Amino acid sequence: MARNKVKKEKPPVRLLGTMFLLVLGLVAVYVGMALGIFTLVQRLVHLEDASYTLLWPILILSVSAILGVLLAIFIFRGYLAPLSRLMQATQSVAEGDYTVRVDMRGARGEVAEYIRSFNKMAEELSSVALLRMDFVNTFSHEFKTPLISIRGFAKLLQNDDLTPEQRRTYTDTVVQQSERLAAMSTHVLELARYENTEIVSDKTLYSLDEQLRRCVRQQEREWLKKSLTVEGDLDPVDYYGNEELVEHIWSNLLSNAIRFTPAGGQITVVLRRGEGEVTVSVSDTGIGMDEETQRHIFDRFYRAAPYPDDRGNGLGLSIVRRVVTLCGGRVTVFSRPGNGSTFTVTLPAEE
Repeated sequence: MARNKVKKEKPPVRLLGTMFLLVLGLVAVYVGMALGIFTLVQRLVHLEDASYTLLWPILILSVSAILGVLLAIFIFRGYLAPLSRLMQATQSVAEGDYTVRVDMRGARGEVAEYIRSFNKMAEELSSVALLRMDFVNTFSHEFKTPLISIRGFAKLLQNDDLTPEQRRTYTDTVVQQSERLAAMSTHVLELARYENTEIVSDKTLYSLDEQLRRCVRQQEREWLKKSLTVEGDLDPVDYYGNEELVEHIWSNLLSNAIRFTPAGGQITVVLRRGEGEVTVSVSDTGIGMDEETQRHIFDRFYRAAPYPDDRGNGLGLSIVRRVVTLCGGRVTVFSRPGNGSTFTVTLPAEE
């Protein structure tokens, strides 16, 4: 049953009242000073004419002080109203409302800068909140699909009348969907870890060409199963970076190429060293992609259609893009439907 959300009362904004009391205090001080000076002079002079002669300058001083305070009030109003709105908006953000924005009307100088900074912060927080909500919704959907499949086939396996072939098929499906769940969980954790990382540490100098050969060998079983040919054209390159982190790039790109290349196809890995950078391209003779797919291929959970199997989860290329960004590089894709795809990663290299 839904519960009524009790709206918290916002604390009153006391800034305006505080400044008003301050101004009244200043008025009292100025008037008190004027009266004190007048009284002192009157007692010292003991002459009625002299006291009246001195009265005018003192009155002028008092009036000037009052006018000065009134002018200060007028000036402060230009700051107090925007500051009051800013404080109210800050309280709203603290309560979780990231849609609030502060009106710039009447704001000047540093106050205007504060409001602009606040609005920018609120906009970014709103974007993050929307992304988080979208991520949770998408992840829930992607997680739910294999769970439903596992539950359905597990119930079928309870049937004693199944043939050995049916039982084997259903069992294979349960195992496959379980592996998909495990891979998805691993990828989500990896992506979350990389997105919370801003600085790449643990850098070492290692052989990038040997790393690529190792990644190809690690997936040999997969590409041999589809009778694929994997060719390499690798310049000898010593690269300074986080070896474990960078390996995720090549593993995901190779896995993606193997999945989308039909049996008997070819995958080509090329490594070149340029001036201040290294370039790695992974090409395949697979099904290719149209322009719409290429625009979204690095989005979380995006799966191109038609998808060759159910093992993917749409996170591998998101991880690739994030890791490449962390390394200060860039990743691009060139593809045409029916003519395969080429993913190119460019990383900065220290001379």
